Amino acid sequence: MRTARLRRFLRFAAASLLYFSGAFVLRRFFRQRLLHKKEVCVLGLHRVLTKAEQSRSNSLEGMVLSDVTFVRLLEYLERRFHVVSLETFFRGQKEDADRSKPWCLLTFDDGWRDTYTTAYPWLKRFAMPATVFLATGSIEGRGGFWVEQLKRSWRIPSLRAQTKSVLSQLAGQNKCQVTDLEDIVEWLKHMPAEKRHSLLGQLLPSEENSDYSDEVDSMLTWNQVIEMSRNGVEIGAHTVSHPLLSNESDTTVERELRISKQTLEERLGKKVRAFAYPNGDWDERVRRRVEQVGYESAFTTRPGWHHFGQDRYTIRRILLHEGNVTGPDGEFSPATLNLTLAGWH
Repeated sequence: MRTARLRRFLRFAAASLLYFSGAFVLRRFFRQRLLHKKEVCVLGLHRVLTKAEQSRSNSLEGMVLSDVTFVRLLEYLERRFHVVSLETFFRGQKEDADRSKPWCLLTFDDGWRDTYTTAYPWLKRFAMPATVFLATGSIEGRGGFWVEQLKRSWRIPSLRAQTKSVLSQLAGQNKCQVTDLEDIVEWLKHMPAEKRHSLLGQLLPSEENSDYSDEVDSMLTWNQVIEMSRNGVEIGAHTVSHPLLSNESDTTVERELRISKQTLEERLGKKVRAFAYPNGDWDERVRRRVEQVGYESAFTTRPGWHHFGQDRYTIRRILLHEGNVTGPDGEFSPATLNLTLAGWH
């Protein structure tokens, strides 16, 4: 813990030195004005929670931004960036908009209810466009995805011991470190969905015994999705059940891509043009299928800025969470954010 705090302090110190020395501004000027790079910073967010909600949520820390930090982030983006819509992003090189500021595209993954209850009101107040990628099978759901359900069980000593016991037998030969929840999650993520579902059936309480009375990990409702779609929020697809597609069969990939697109288009009465790979996971087979199904673009989680003219089916994004946009005091830090955006870790 002490080592982690020291690393965070040193990272913040380096970020502050670069920020106040003007290094980030100089870098941006060099890329835009001298190298004439036409690029956009695509930001990826998952959840925006209040402090009280964070204490009750079962989402992993790397998915969460506090509501206070989110507002400070929007204030900073309003001053320093030109936040564009997905339509403007698609026009890209043909767009004659003011480029005195770098472009930024805001995206949200999964379809958490707090995207509507917390993030959406602030987006409207700042008049900022955004794109929300939905896993259609989770809409109207409660309790989150299997990761949240596993973490909920992990908090109960008897269920944590059962999980460790089952996984120890399966992992063998140190393939999975069963003492750390995040390592377990990563191991399970890269299983085919059918195999993982079978395994989780041994680890998680049955639906009848699951208590989802706390709404904090609930997903969007269709009414909320439709309202946002009618008021400036672009809706994109994120599969039906959120599997890592490169681990799935051709049949499953096709089904996940096509049904999620069709469902959204039928519900919204609009063409769905954009797709986000679950967990940012893709390969050439999956990328090709995304294009064949009829999407016009697809977003990864590979860090970096997207350059216009690059492949629109492997668009880079920078994922934001509390840990990479705040300082040691837990407050939003432009210096830390700029270090994250520059990829200087």
